[in-house]
Amino acid sequence: MNDMKLSEAAHLTRARCKISGYGSMVDDSDIDIQPATITPDYAEAQAAGNNKKTLEFILPLVERQGAKTVLDVGCGIGVMVRTLVEKGYDAYGIDLRGLETYWAKQDMPRERLFIIDPRNTELPFEDETIDFAFTLGAIEHVGTSNGLSDRLPDYRQIRRRWLLEILRVVRVGGSLLVGGPNRNFPVDVAHGLDTRASRIERKLSSIAGASIHKTWGENFLWGYRDLRQYLDGYDYEVEPLGIGSYLGLSRVPKPIRRIIQAYIDYLPRPMLGTGFNPWMIALIHKSMAFQVR
Repeated sequence: MNDMKLSEAAHLTRARCKISGYGSMVDDSDIDIQPATITPDYAEAQAAGNNKKTLEFILPLVERQGAKTVLDVGCGIGVMVRTLVEKGYDAYGIDLRGLETYWAKQDMPRERLFIIDPRNTELPFEDETIDFAFTLGAIEHVGTSNGLSDRLPDYRQIRRRWLLEILRVVRVGGSLLVGGPNRNFPVDVAHGLDTRASRIERKLSSIAGASIHKTWGENFLWGYRDLRQYLDGYDYEVEPLGIGSYLGLSRVPKPIRRIIQAYIDYLPRPMLGTGFNPWMIALIHKSMAFQVR
């Protein structure tokens, strides 16, 4: 891996301890912390596919932003961070306790990957030291009791603090890419249902072989409306994007996979920020300093 010089501004400054040599915002003795829910199969899938996703989806956005420092929020086993570093970027990643086992097995750099507390999100970076941050397929699990789909009573407050904390470390003029299945789109092929799903939702999902959920009311998934609520009072712009070169369709039945891919690829731009887009994939452009309040 490219051993490029670390950005002094973005370097870890407030780690409580080190776990397996990686900086941690969680005490090693805190046994009550929710561990990462990643499985060996999922880790293997990341190892096989995330390099390609980085090159085809993330890298063009990083280049377009003119970014040098990049942060992967929910970096999993760290493939995207490694790929970006190999491309010459000052890249970092954060994720939950338990991922350090996979990082160590791959000999990922100790100074680039950090463990955070899902209950009290605090990033180990100074204000406005990251040019471009991204989080894909992680936002829907923030504010849950099991790291999956069981919403905590205060999950909305947790998500607001989490979003503002990431934007705190992004430079004014920088951007944050936020992506996950759109709760305003009725089908989710990536997850099981919300733990409080209705009997009808469960029955329809069983028949379809995918999660079918209502597009109103509460759900563990996010939508564009949630972003606007969480960022109320701040100066920013949201640019909805398509997800065609990132989203894998391996869980979609083969007979309709090409149809779904065509739908994703050719969805008209005005519809990208609506419930017609299977994913909420939002590029947030930061126009002012953000502080958690």
